[in-house]
Amino acid sequence: MEKIPFIKGTRCAKCGIPLKISYPLKDIPYFLCGNCRIAPPLFDRALSVCLYHGIVKDIISAYKYQNKPSLGYDLVSMVLNSLKEGILELSPGLIIPVPLHRKRLKERGYDQSSLLAFGIGRQLNIPVSCENLIRTRYTIPQVNLSGYERTKNVRGAFSIRDNEELKDKVILLIDDVLTTGATIRECVKLMRGASADKIHVLTFARA
Repeated sequence: MEKIPFIKGTRCAKCGIPLKISYPLKDIPYFLCGNCRIAPPLFDRALSVCLYHGIVKDIISAYKYQNKPSLGYDLVSMVLNSLKEGILELSPGLIIPVPLHRKRLKERGYDQSSLLAFGIGRQLNIPVSCENLIRTRYTIPQVNLSGYERTKNVRGAFSIRDNEELKDKVILLIDDVLTTGATIRECVKLMRGASADKIHVLTFARA
């Protein structure tokens, strides 16, 4: 726990990245980082527990690739300890995990994002939908790809079965890691097309 780089202090009000300033922003709580001012992301807000550095990469790798689904309990606990108040302030009406392709699910045996989503939903009494947003195309793992390659890899890889479930809802989209944002961007575009009211993103770690 001492080695995990938890995100503390002032964050960008949109993407949640920690800001390297030494003073509080109480008078301007909606301060945005430079990237969000220049090219605002499609989602409304993103929250993450920690930075995707050091031991966190080992934890996520073990959780996803070394058959350790039980780590999900620990990640859910850390999410709630760090971000419970922030999540509730967003007032999400529906939680949706970023899905695995059915072939990848068969290979891995579990969906790491769904485990996080159901754990958080159960603790906060928020319904979870894991059958509506689906991954329609099998893609290679993003971990070793460049930003451009990640974007190309997931382009058109998702679809929504029932737009009505998302219409006018505040959605909390959950994944394990936010890096370049390519996967999240594809999912959020579909949700915008389904007339979701607001779309917030929650990940355990972020680059």
